[in-house]
This record gives sequence, structure tokens and C-alpha cells, in this order.
Amino acid sequence: MNNWPHQENCALHYGNPRDAKFEQRNIVTVPFPWLAVTSWDGKRVKGARVHRDCANSLARIFAVIWSAAGNSQDVINEWGMNKFGGGYAFRQIRGGKSLSMHAYGCAVDFDPGRNPLGGQHPHFSECPIVLAAFDVEGWVWGGSWQRKDGMHWQAARVG
Repeated sequence: MNNWPHQENCALHYGNPRDAKFEQRNIVTVPFPWLAVTSWDGKRVKGARVHRDCANSLARIFAVIWSAAGNSQDVINEWGMNKFGGGYAFRQIRGGKSLSMHAYGCAVDFDPGRNPLGGQHPHFSECPIVLAAFDVEGWVWGGSWQRKDGMHWQAARVG
């Protein structure tokens, strides 16, 4: 398990996303081993763009999920891992003033339609294999927060 930084220390660990060269220096693409589409327009996406410090961990997560799905696209679709909601994006937290973990490149979203921000019963709570794959690597799931964000995982600790 990785020792990810606390949210308040992300700039020290990942760097300053406001730096003009942050994206160029730090953001890489981790390929999906399955077919995935963007959740907003259904276009094919080949991988998740994340900070290079998270890339190997996320690749291991994807490999575990793909293997646990029996390399079956149908199972991946059932779980919702084929609907990519996003990775790196320079933006603020929804409804807040501080930077989102997506701005640091340490967060990914999957299947927003069945796991909306604030939704009380995230679909991923029914996918223990997916939850365990992220948990083993120390990624924090937003579906366990008071204001649930069931689509969201981040390589940054809270609390």
C-alpha cells in the first residue's frame, strides 16, 4: 500500500498545478486494459490521465480489476468501469474554493451516472472487487464520505 499525502499536503507531494509546466512535467496516461468511453459523450478513451507518481499504482489497480473480471468486457460494463468520468483536470472542488484532487492528477472518476456526487447509494458499493483493488493501493473512495462521491477515488488521504 502506498503512503499517499494528506489532501492539504498535495502541493508538496505532487507539485503546484498552477505552474505553467505542471501538466507537461507530471501528467501521464495509464492505459485501460478494457474498452472505455467517456461518461459525458460516449467517445472512446484509451486511458486515465494522472500524475506520474500515481501511474504505477493505478496500472496495478486496473490489472487487478481486469483479472478479477475474467478479462470480460461484459463484467467491466456491469461494474461500470467502462464509463470513465475523468482524471486530471485543472479545476476547483465542486462547490468549493480549493483545488480539486483532479487538479493534482491524483483522482479518477468512473460511472458518474450510477454514482453521482451526493447520491446516497453508490453503485460501486455493490462491487467489492473494485473497492478492494483501489483500497489495497491506498486510494480513498469518495463513496464512504459524508457527502458521498461514489464515482471518485483519490491518491490522497483525508481526515
